[in-house]
Amino acid sequence: MNKWILVVVGAAVVGAAGFFYFSPQEPAPVYQEQEEAPGMGVVGAAEDDTDPFDIETVFDGEKFTPSELTIKKGTRVRFYNGSTIGIWPASGVHPTHTLYPEKQSTDCLGSSFDSCGNLNPGDFFDFTFNYTGQWRYHDHSHAYYTGVITVTE
Repeated sequence: MNKWILVVVGAAVVGAAGFFYFSPQEPAPVYQEQEEAPGMGVVGAAEDDTDPFDIETVFDGEKFTPSELTIKKGTRVRFYNGSTIGIWPASGVHPTHTLYPEKQSTDCLGSSFDSCGNLNPGDFFDFTFNYTGQWRYHDHSHAYYTGVITVTE
């Protein structure tokens, strides 16, 4: 009698295992990085540029002008180096650049809002702001040069 119970239990276990093994499984969700919006993280030389931007702030060697901007979500801002020194526009907070929430695996530090290196005189960094809020930025090379971008719906 005990043998029959073991055979029945064994058959039930094998049957259940087969059911779970052969039944259709949903594939595990795959994280797919979103494609960056046009103009996000673009670095270039202004004299060669034909790419459109919506608004510009210019670094003149002493400050960004204007240093405070209010823009709508999806606006492309150009950070232009009109000085004689290199600048590195990036999201606050220095030195991690993690204030702006958008982050891609290809970003150099804490967020996508980062030129990832010095801009020479005459160069620019364009960035499209896709998140509403107040986003502080600075020159990573000279952290006392700062500004604020306020993004509204």
